[in-house]
Amino acid sequence: MMKSRYRKIESLKIMGSASKAVMGPNIDVLLWNIFKCRKEGWQEDFLSLIHDKDLVLLQEAVFNSPFDLLFSQSTQHQWIMARSFKNLQTSVETGIKTGSSVTANRYFCSASPYSEPITRTKKMLLATEYPIINVDTSCTESPLLVVNTHIINFVSLKKFRTHLDQVFQVLRNHSGPIILAGDFNTWNRKRLAYFNELAMSLLLEEVKLVRQPRLSHFFKHLDHVYCRGLDVVDVHVHSDIHSSDHFPISLSLKIVSSR
Repeated sequence: MMKSRYRKIESLKIMGSASKAVMGPNIDVLLWNIFKCRKEGWQEDFLSLIHDKDLVLLQEAVFNSPFDLLFSQSTQHQWIMARSFKNLQTSVETGIKTGSSVTANRYFCSASPYSEPITRTKKMLLATEYPIINVDTSCTESPLLVVNTHIINFVSLKKFRTHLDQVFQVLRNHSGPIILAGDFNTWNRKRLAYFNELAMSLLLEEVKLVRQPRLSHFFKHLDHVYCRGLDVVDVHVHSDIHSSDHFPISLSLKIVSSR
């Protein structure tokens, strides 16, 4: 058997410090698969996009790379990274990363039950929970649950569904507002249909995104945002930014009072 260039790590790394004590009622979000920071101009685009964001949800993020100081020295965001594997040749670790202007109350990561072929690596989910407040009522609400994930690819539908079931299990017992976002690799009809079935079962509403499908994504949309307990004020897909193979997505959300 061919020896893999990758080693599984499946662990958390916490960097930087948050600038706020509580989140809400308005929450600005960036979602972006950053393609392991491989493309020229990534750093400039990243700094421009995150400067006013309360939440930054990244997939294919890296650690032990030349970009580490952007996160470890941050005084705007606390960064939590769920690392899934390490390249043994470069020592760069890859996974998903969530940045927040508020320190997380709780956090949890989990690796997919199955591995992707060739690299034999797993994909991760990262759940983080934040204190929020609604100015309309001046009351502290149930915490916001944010689930950032990159769903397993290049596997059977059964394995894909198993990983998606794992993600939605994290959401089932949460009574407060929810943001579910990431790269879901929904490049065929059956994958997308199952994803939507699970989202509907938990009353999650899809954020409608207007964007141009890519050939490299089989002309399907892979990045999705679903919410509960939040109103969508504005959405913008940054189709002018090409420093990744995914377009960044900015969202303005507002907490809906439960009272």
